[in-house]
Amino acid sequence: MVKRTGEVVMGIIGIVLSALFSIIGIATNMSLGDPAIMDEMQQMMESDPAMTTQDTSFILGMAETMGWYLIVIGIIASIFGLIAVLTIVKNRKPVLSGIMFIIAALVIGVGTIGFGFIPGLLFLIAGIMAFVRKPKPSETVY
Repeated sequence: MVKRTGEVVMGIIGIVLSALFSIIGIATNMSLGDPAIMDEMQQMMESDPAMTTQDTSFILGMAETMGWYLIVIGIIASIFGLIAVLTIVKNRKPVLSGIMFIIAALVIGVGTIGFGFIPGLLFLIAGIMAFVRKPKPSETVY
């Protein structure tokens, strides 16, 4: 029986780091929900002579959308990672686990445009390990 400790540890670390993106998204939404912070950001951007009011409103709108986007991406990647970890424990379904790890890597890595490089890399390595590591053949006695 192959021990899957490496995949489990990398998966758990990837889940925690992916969940941090959700926490960052929540913090972004909370800070942008405060009118004082929004007014301060708007004044800072309007004081820049290169920025127009259209640019300012576009940037503030993108910042509000980015918070929800990070929350969703972090939750989706964490769920795929959790499913992968639960299916790899005791070597139950390594192929399904490998697929889930690689999907989680793509979601967090590509979905965050590279900012989720570390959890994506951990999920990818765990997924490759789930596919590559095979159980030792048991010896049969005739």
